[in-house]
Amino acid sequence: MALNPDVTKFQSPVPFLIKFRNFVFGKEKPDIYTRVVFIVNLIIWLSFQLWTAISYFTLYNRSMIEQQKGIQIEKIIRDRGVELGFMDDDFISRLLTLNAIGIICWGLVFFGLILLFRKRKQFIFFMLGGSLFYLGMSVFYVSYSYFMEDTTTFDKIALLILITSSSFHYFLLNNERNGGEVSLFGEAEED
Repeated sequence: MALNPDVTKFQSPVPFLIKFRNFVFGKEKPDIYTRVVFIVNLIIWLSFQLWTAISYFTLYNRSMIEQQKGIQIEKIIRDRGVELGFMDDDFISRLLTLNAIGIICWGLVFFGLILLFRKRKQFIFFMLGGSLFYLGMSVFYVSYSYFMEDTTTFDKIALLILITSSSFHYFLLNNERNGGEVSLFGEAEED
């Protein structure tokens, strides 16, 4: 009985992960500036996506958390909502909606990040669309006072960095497509 060399007991997941990475991000690495913008925005995306998912899970399971841990999440949120001018459960329902839609918005931003890494011009629609819609929901749907008082300075700065770097990178990408270079200092001068 001969052993088949193609069949092994243990197969590494590495080839699958490499194929998946190549499928998502492509086989070619972009220029260094695109990679820096991608990594910075990926870190910002990850922090917002995790925080939004954890917030949604906590709000959705607030009664279970109160039973298990004895933390009265609903009372704490209701009291904060009254301080901000909301009626009873209106603040909790608005936060639930904000976080549920936020998960979708940050999914769009991640798709935009994939397009940014591949240097596709369409990335800007997903990056700005998702982040600005989330920002608009925070300001207009929940309330401006919620955004100013309960949104951390880190969140505001991170959103500003995400929006600004995406817009600036779009401008540079357009310049490259029109025959220029992806350069922070304009056209390269010839001696």
